[in-house]
Amino acid sequence: MPTAHYQPGESFAVQFAWRLPEGEYLRAIFQADVLDLVPGADKYVVRLSQFLAGREDDADGQVKPLETLEGEYWELVRGLAGRRITIAYEADDSRPIYLRLATLTGEHNFFSRYEDAAVIARGIEARMRKSNQGNAENDSAVIE
Repeated sequence: MPTAHYQPGESFAVQFAWRLPEGEYLRAIFQADVLDLVPGADKYVVRLSQFLAGREDDADGQVKPLETLEGEYWELVRGLAGRRITIAYEADDSRPIYLRLATLTGEHNFFSRYEDAAVIARGIEARMRKSNQGNAENDSAVIE
């Protein structure tokens, strides 16, 4: 059974890797600050607080020069800093987590689903408040 090696308030490095359309790999390491634990799902809730390092490998696995850390994909990588995500306890072992490129481009909501859920929850709460206010107005009309 997986166990959490870190508690809220602690940090660890998490590494993500994406295969690019040309067969190259993009790798990025972030500092993950543990915000909470989800024991029933064996997951951490973390904030990717800082982009620590990155590299790009060619299709043969050779590391490309540092100047390749520019461009559209690297802008997306750097944009992940500050995101809150849930991630399996096993992610704290420093091995890369291989993700589909769609998670980086935003076509898949891996890096936004936590915020998406918060937005949806706020919308539901607002609708409930509005509904409750409407019911209270109807109740007061009946009382008068």
